[in-house]
Amino acid sequence: METQKKRWVYTPHKISVWRSIGYGINDMNGASWGTLVGSYLMFFLTTYGKLSAASVGMLFLIGKFLNAIMSMLAGSVSDRLYATKIGRRFGRRHLLLLVGAIMTILFFPMLFMVVPGSFWWYLIAFVMVETANVIIGTAYETLATEMTPNADDRVKMSSIRLFISAFATFSVSALPATLLAVLGQGAKAYTISGIVFGIVFAISTLITYRATWEHSPEEVAAFENGSNTHEENSFMGSLRDYWEMLRNKSARYMVSIYFMTYFAKDCFSTAFLYYVVFVLGLSQTVGQGISSLSFIGMLVVPVAAFMLIKTKNPKINWSTSFSLIFVVMAGFFVLSLQHSSMGKGTTIITLIVLGVLWQIGRQFLEYTAWQVIPLVPDVDTIVSGKLRTGTFAAVQSFTRQLTGALGSALLGFILQWGGFQEGALHQTAQAQNAIMVVLIVVPVISIAIAWWMVSRFNLNQRTHKILHDEIDRLDAGGDKADVTPETKAVVENLTGYKWSQIWQGK
Repeated sequence: METQKKRWVYTPHKISVWRSIGYGINDMNGASWGTLVGSYLMFFLTTYGKLSAASVGMLFLIGKFLNAIMSMLAGSVSDRLYATKIGRRFGRRHLLLLVGAIMTILFFPMLFMVVPGSFWWYLIAFVMVETANVIIGTAYETLATEMTPNADDRVKMSSIRLFISAFATFSVSALPATLLAVLGQGAKAYTISGIVFGIVFAISTLITYRATWEHSPEEVAAFENGSNTHEENSFMGSLRDYWEMLRNKSARYMVSIYFMTYFAKDCFSTAFLYYVVFVLGLSQTVGQGISSLSFIGMLVVPVAAFMLIKTKNPKINWSTSFSLIFVVMAGFFVLSLQHSSMGKGTTIITLIVLGVLWQIGRQFLEYTAWQVIPLVPDVDTIVSGKLRTGTFAAVQSFTRQLTGALGSALLGFILQWGGFQEGALHQTAQAQNAIMVVLIVVPVISIAIAWWMVSRFNLNQRTHKILHDEIDRLDAGGDKADVTPETKAVVENLTGYKWSQIWQGK
């Protein structure tokens, strides 16, 4: 390894508020992209890109499937980049942030240009932007774990990150809504938004690139020294890493909860603008305006953080989220039946109330997931004796790609089945029913499954501290036989392994 002066990318600092902002600002990119795809990219492509709903569904499915494969490779490659010259120079995580930022500013605006009927133009642009997001996201999700082992510091970082995420979600809905109001119901509002966001997202990632740090090559090599597993820089080696990661109980449950909750959120978000325009008969401006209520999320973050810090139990936060989401789903269903007799003004007021409740429930959901996710790689470490943060980030990224692909594709195919006509101002009753299935039925089923999983998931700040203290003890040469009964029970419950199988890579 290099003996020169330690580079800034490997130099730790105190986790201050400003440092946490530098870390969290990348979610201007990550959160916004998910919102863009969910909220109005499909609407833009069917309305102004003149693609059929099935074509857009297929476009999303192909693009996200390709990038799901890319995400599987990116995590394992990132974990191994410390052994290369360029990886040591820029950092195995930070090199990916830099490449992703450059790709974002080049390809993002292309996605919101009007090229009527050009499936290949939009597919290429979508794949390239998705690729940028995959490599950025894979690197980014490792940083909280590598910057500090302290769970409270991670809560601080993630809380500020989620506050920024809420602002980002608000911004990507508010800007198009404002431009639609000023410029009229046309494509120009979306194209201008695409150019602006491409620039902002790239700059946000570059700020995170400079404000954060990661494990040095020496730290990684020293920790994994003596591992009895072979470092295979191969596809099969990557698949082995993923298989080992998902055999871990906490990783498996967290990925499943993440999939079901984000799948529900993606289905709802993708169908919402269609619901407002074609079921309730309101304008795009109203739909985007309701979506911009996501600024409520900025107010929810401190409440969610206080509850989690006070209880140290994410199950309470998740249950709060799920309960609110069920109430909102029921409200949107009733509104779809009664809006014609309520009048436009009452319908909009009801829509605003439901929109606020949705944003509160959604923010509780996202906040809680991102407080728990950085704790999961440590559960793998106590089994494998390896630092595979990138591998779990890739599994998580793959899951996110899958939820987005399935949510968007599902809406496209169901709309096509329902007889949805692209570019039409009015849709048939069957098409409206198809929208309702994706907006309400699918999310309710997904959240119910996630709630059952949450009831069986026991990773939290208290159990993580017990587990991490045991990692430190074992790494310092402690005897496995000296484990306390409480620690043994916690570790076995979190990992799903018997104690004899723990620390097997050392």
